[in-house]
Amino acid sequence: MKHVITVLILLMGYWAQGQVPDSLRTYADSLNYFKSTAGPIDAFNSNRIEYAPSISADGRTMILESNRRGRYELFDSRYVDGEWTEPAPINAINDFGDTTDLIGGPSISFDGNVLFFFASFRSGFGSEDIYYSVRDGESWTDPVNIGEPINSSGYEGFPSISADGKTLYFVRQNFNPIQDKDLAKLWENKACFSLYLSKKQPDGTWGSPELLPYPINQDCEKAPRIMADNKTLIFASNRLGGKGNFDLYQTHLTPIGDWVSPVALEFVNSALPDQFSSISAQGDLLYYVHDASDIYSVEIPYQLRQFKNIIIQGYITDGSSGEGVAADIVVSDAFTSGEIMTLANNPNDGRYTVVLAVGGNYNIEIKQDGYTSKSLFFDLTEEDEYKEIDQDIQLYKSASLNLNIYDGDLFEPIQANIKVKEQGGAGFLQDIENNPSGRITLDLPLGKIYEIIVDKENFDSKFFTLDVSDLVIYPEFIRDVEMLPHKRDLQINVADLVNNGKIRSRVRIRNRNRDEVIEVNGNETVALRVGDRYEIEATSDQGYAFNSTVIDVDPEGTKISSGDADDPTGGVTVASNGEMPNLELKLQPLLPGANLTLKDILFESNSDQLNEVSYGELQRVVELMEQNPNMRVEIAAHTDDVGSAAYNAALSNRRAQSVVKFMIENKISQDRFTAKGYGESQPIVPNDSEENKAKNRRVVLKILGV
Repeated sequence: MKHVITVLILLMGYWAQGQVPDSLRTYADSLNYFKSTAGPIDAFNSNRIEYAPSISADGRTMILESNRRGRYELFDSRYVDGEWTEPAPINAINDFGDTTDLIGGPSISFDGNVLFFFASFRSGFGSEDIYYSVRDGESWTDPVNIGEPINSSGYEGFPSISADGKTLYFVRQNFNPIQDKDLAKLWENKACFSLYLSKKQPDGTWGSPELLPYPINQDCEKAPRIMADNKTLIFASNRLGGKGNFDLYQTHLTPIGDWVSPVALEFVNSALPDQFSSISAQGDLLYYVHDASDIYSVEIPYQLRQFKNIIIQGYITDGSSGEGVAADIVVSDAFTSGEIMTLANNPNDGRYTVVLAVGGNYNIEIKQDGYTSKSLFFDLTEEDEYKEIDQDIQLYKSASLNLNIYDGDLFEPIQANIKVKEQGGAGFLQDIENNPSGRITLDLPLGKIYEIIVDKENFDSKFFTLDVSDLVIYPEFIRDVEMLPHKRDLQINVADLVNNGKIRSRVRIRNRNRDEVIEVNGNETVALRVGDRYEIEATSDQGYAFNSTVIDVDPEGTKISSGDADDPTGGVTVASNGEMPNLELKLQPLLPGANLTLKDILFESNSDQLNEVSYGELQRVVELMEQNPNMRVEIAAHTDDVGSAAYNAALSNRRAQSVVKFMIENKISQDRFTAKGYGESQPIVPNDSEENKAKNRRVVLKILGV
């Protein structure tokens, strides 16, 4: 390129003198960046002029202006397998007028569904007007004049539509005298342009055009392009201080709605014209026209990239037929509920694209008369890079009933059976279960009254109705269904193991089926949930050891079964007192010589390695030792008769040491323990069955002194 050669010659001269001016050094750095990243796009590198590229948000469609067929028309190219395809003419637009018409300045909406451009069609208001066309599958509809007040009797061109569809930027001819004398001489007898914007009104019409303020508009501006963030604007200008005929500049809106002073895009500007920029929502590549003939692409320096965006895109279709549904897409702030934008998808295939800025929380509502609506939530507070999220939406001609079924006692989600029938009808229309999250959505055709029954084993049933017989708002409902569990009273008695006298105690009850802990005093009545398994532990600070058991509350609520009920050494019995069962827990007094058999102390087969199941019972021993700081105990380990007596004696001794090690690791002094293995020498029942052998494999806490 000529400007690169010129700068290199100048640099050689300065380097020969041992100095390089800062301004030239900066320009050289810019050229180095430009040379390393910029280049023409091969598919467009013809002997014809390629002009004014416009990129869809997903970066996969480019609409451009070219004279490759002898006059300026619009062409379509697609990004496939890393390359742009050969541009194809958009005949629905190009053939709308006659062969003398000028068609150019395309701006495809970020969702790829609407194409804005200017043309000199005879039916216009002025010399050139702004038109639009809607995508119809792989083609486009006939052009529609956007009308007044945007179009006038003069020239309007190079439109650029914002991602939210609310603002259209474009140019009008500037008839004011050019203030820059050098520029005025250069542009003598030539037209200059100014940048305008028009905002869409609540009724869908376009508002009166507004001239963008100084210093954006100075003398000769051209080709505005609003970025996907709806804030960053890039345009071409032939102003004082530029490098060439036209240079690219960037500005953006502040939070209070002011435009900052434009910054020249030094990484791309050159002595030749650089104009007609376009950037996809990803924001890493700038497409532009260099030397007024070819489309180039260049990587944008990180500090000049627009605000980060997330693309939500997909198809809105009828959930039954699969056909596209024309719908309104309302985007709002999830915290303030303030509306951000309202978009329309393509009415033919339902294609939509929503561009959201990272860092916020958003609700997106899709609605259409006669259909259910759909609400989406996107938490983008942790996102910091461009991302495309594919989200297809199905709408139905039915109501959506969102049920949240939960346990009214513990406020946990529960899985239940849901039956639906039409009021007055005989059979059930639906008979299904929700998922473990407690939630389910029922799709119910509009125009009827429905009866809903929610059942759950060991819970009271729920019944309610949903009236959608005369629905006028979008049919989406949420209902919390509180299910109350069946319970059974249990009398818990805690007594002295020796004399059977009642003692003051504390009882902790843990539900093994769900997150529930109950704490009561001993010798009280407690209501337990039918069908659940509970671990019950009794302790006392009156000089007693602990005792624990596991019980299952029978679903019929007539009895309670305990795995320890028939264990004569466990200190646990279960009795029935009319309708209310009693649980008797006996506590061992802490006296020298007393033995406390520990429960659920398990080891790996033929190993002294403690199983994790043992930790609950061992933690109770830790608490007992902490509450009785002067107590000394013997940890006695026993085995069954499988294997030799010598092997079992050694194994039991190692197992006793493992228990002591656990105590020491939990900060109980080592001098309070004596570990001893008795092997198979002291069975409590004959080793004549697997059940009895399991009872003989035990660890006993023998009190040596208190």
